[in-house]
Amino acid sequence: MNRFDKLAEEWDLEPRRVLMAKNTFNEIQKKVSLLEEMEVHDIGTGTGLLLLNFVDKVRHITGTDNSKEMLDILANKLKQSNIKNTSLKLFDADIDNLPINSYDLTVSNMTFHHIQKPADLIKRIYSSLRSGGKICIADLETENGTFHSKQNLKGVYHFGFDKNEFLSWLEEANFINTTIETIFKIDKEGRKFPVFLAYGEKT
Repeated sequence: MNRFDKLAEEWDLEPRRVLMAKNTFNEIQKKVSLLEEMEVHDIGTGTGLLLLNFVDKVRHITGTDNSKEMLDILANKLKQSNIKNTSLKLFDADIDNLPINSYDLTVSNMTFHHIQKPADLIKRIYSSLRSGGKICIADLETENGTFHSKQNLKGVYHFGFDKNEFLSWLEEANFINTTIETIFKIDKEGRKFPVFLAYGEKT
């Protein structure tokens, strides 16, 4: 059982997480016109705080995560709300393959700092997108390691990211029209932690 399995039951009780997911979705909408025929992939979907914003706007959304407990909670939410246009899959983003040419949009919210090799994942995301597909990744900008408490550092592989380096990973994966910008700051225990949204398009 990973640490997110243990946190799953209480995950949605933190208002900051709910607000952050909604803010991220709003910023994604500024970059991407959501269409009813779209196939969307949410990496690190967790309990679906980001995913649920998409369900009434696109044809189908696949949520992947490495926590079975998180996915079980999301599955229950979907069942209770009678949401049918979703698929959930247990997925290790550092190891597992992605289907080729399958999605119109891949999104992720606060997951990439838990990925050991994010540049490699970005390349796999590129291959998983259809022509004209888009990527939108939200995560922490470089921080000093205080965003996570010491007891929650297991599975944290990056203390945020340098925006220029992250942008270079998109470009190395052949994404075009790339942008990266600070979209909001997380207020946590008296400190403010900037969050970026990275964007790119597949030719």
